[in-house]
Amino acid sequence: MSLTEKFRPKLHLTAKYGWINDPNGLIYVDGVYHAFYQHDPNSIHHGPMHWGHSSSRDLVNWIQHQVALFPDENGTCFSGCAIETEDGQIKLFYTSHRLDDAGRDYQQQCIVHADRSLSNFEKEPSNPVINNSGLGCFRDPKVFWHADSGRWIMALAHGQTVGQSIGFHSSADLINWTFESEFGNEDGRHGTGPWECPDLLPMVAPDGSKHWVLIAGIGDDAYAPGSGTMYFIGQFDGKTFTNSNSPETELWLDYGRDYYAAQSFFGVHKDAPLALAWSNNWKYSQQTPAEEFSGLMSLPRHLRLVETSDGLRLGSFVPEAVSSAFSTINLSSGQAQPVSGTYRLQEWISLAPGSQVTLSLFGADCPQFTFLRDENGRTRIRQVRDPYSDMNEFAHDYDVDAGNLGAFTLEVFVDNGLVELNLDKFIWATNVYYPDTPAGAVVLH
Repeated sequence: MSLTEKFRPKLHLTAKYGWINDPNGLIYVDGVYHAFYQHDPNSIHHGPMHWGHSSSRDLVNWIQHQVALFPDENGTCFSGCAIETEDGQIKLFYTSHRLDDAGRDYQQQCIVHADRSLSNFEKEPSNPVINNSGLGCFRDPKVFWHADSGRWIMALAHGQTVGQSIGFHSSADLINWTFESEFGNEDGRHGTGPWECPDLLPMVAPDGSKHWVLIAGIGDDAYAPGSGTMYFIGQFDGKTFTNSNSPETELWLDYGRDYYAAQSFFGVHKDAPLALAWSNNWKYSQQTPAEEFSGLMSLPRHLRLVETSDGLRLGSFVPEAVSSAFSTINLSSGQAQPVSGTYRLQEWISLAPGSQVTLSLFGADCPQFTFLRDENGRTRIRQVRDPYSDMNEFAHDYDVDAGNLGAFTLEVFVDNGLVELNLDKFIWATNVYYPDTPAGAVVLH
């Protein structure tokens, strides 16, 4: 069996051939979900970035289309978004990237006009619509309509060098943009990696209060080693985002190693935005055992605010249409033998103080996950991944703090080595494995 056959997932979006990373231009138009993504159609390694394009009516079965955007005189096509205007026009925004005369990154914002089938694309003649004013990091536009101010808002990764903040720009016509403010220099995680791929979403809490959630990819030194996805809960007035938590509070959308650059679909599920992420990590993404494809997308997840003992937090859940596409294994006896490497499990776990439960997948001798509750009632998730081949920094052994969660529903989606695990649809951990036997035995003990 080839590596492609062994590790290509059945129910996740991949490219038939080539490299993919960040999801871009997620939009729902006329009953169809469209997902664009960073793509090199000519190599299984990161190279000159194009926009690949796939679509689906059910988020399960994806059709890959021709490459949508190609590099031009402004540079390659970095990440961005898609929108639909009030009169039904479809626009794509992306960052053009090239090196300046001194060999430094030079990034500008460009717009593309598309038809409603998203099969024809015409770049705006006046591109770039936002010139670079000297920032080393100036990329990944996320655009949305802000009704209260009556203007379009663009969130951008910002920074003089590596870039560790999010800038906000506004426009009345999508062509002429005004810088409004910058957020993040004093908030959240600041390591060696950039802040990238922002998203900003209006959301309603269980008590009916209104909030804004700002999502940002952290390129390195995230909660888990390497890249990860952080979020902030606060308020946005059309100009400025204000964090409702203390600056040192760190909130993570996923505590695994392989969930990055999460983006929401424009035009659908406004009560519970639907997000997609890249299931890989910049620490080892160039070393994955690929023959035909490299990189894959996570399962889509609806986002929702939940009330916890620590305050409002962001939970997520997989749409029923996607969840039901997985066969569910029965672990009532404590173990099961899946018929394939694609399956789902759901079990109720109750931990007494001082106890633990382990989960072993793929017929492994040692568990990949251990759920421990200490004598004080605090719960931790220990995640272990063995080395694989020559992948540097792929192995890990670290804990996730699950607070006072002593009893919970454990749900796990497995798809030929990609594992997406959650506790009560709130604490998530997404990790890619390369097991000898993707359909190996499952043991919960």
